[in-house]
Amino acid sequence: MHGDRGLTGRGAGHGERFLIAVALAVVSLLWITQDMAAWATALCGAGAVVGLSGVLYFGWRYIRSRGTSQ
Repeated sequence: MHGDRGLTGRGAGHGERFLIAVALAVVSLLWITQDMAAWATALCGAGAVVGLSGVLYFGWRYIRSRGTSQ
């Protein structure tokens, strides 16, 4: 196959990955407010941590890539 290019024939850019990470963090933080089992709460906490670290990483990469392309 062709890797992770998707239907458009190109890979996801840093801006798109940043938005996906924001969505993961927001959804995880919303679900963590629900009354759930301890394992589900821990899973939502892990999702929030991964999402927020993705926001920082891909946000930084996006900012860096925008500064060098001009």
